Amino acid sequence: MFAVKGKYVFAGLVAGLLLFSWAMPTIARAEVKIAVVDMERAVNECNAGKKAQAELKRKFDKLQDEMKSLGDEIETLRKELENTAVLLKPEAKLAKERDFERKVRLFNDRKRDATQEMNEARRDAFAPILRSMEKILQGIGASGAYTLILESRIALYSPKSADITAQVIAGYNKANP
Repeated sequence: MFAVKGKYVFAGLVAGLLLFSWAMPTIARAEVKIAVVDMERAVNECNAGKKAQAELKRKFDKLQDEMKSLGDEIETLRKELENTAVLLKPEAKLAKERDFERKVRLFNDRKRDATQEMNEARRDAFAPILRSMEKILQGIGASGAYTLILESRIALYSPKSADITAQVIAGYNKANP
């Protein structure tokens, strides 16, 4: 939904720029310089982004190991219940079934919590990088006399020469050693 809405915003911006340039003859002769940047690539490829990705991977692997352990425990209980169900007394069978169901609920709750933890960790890891990149982009925009810098996913078309992602990554790494 965001990408479609963003395309309409971009189209509106371009239409507004064109109308404004036609209305004002002096502005029509002024150079319009537009650049695009792939923010996802910039965040992931800058030094801080690579460190954040490595830390997130460690956290993900730890959570994945925990979930595998819980899943294995549930699978063992399931097999045990299937194999011994006919031999157990009704009360014992009911107790094992309840234990199994409780473990499945705990597993599902932990899975949901782990997903939320990862989303929060991702947001916390990348938010400061994005804030710093915003400042880098403002500096590049001012020094490069850009009229407009867009996220590359919003642009329907842009030549490779308009992509300043590498410049943003270099600027970020220089400003944040």
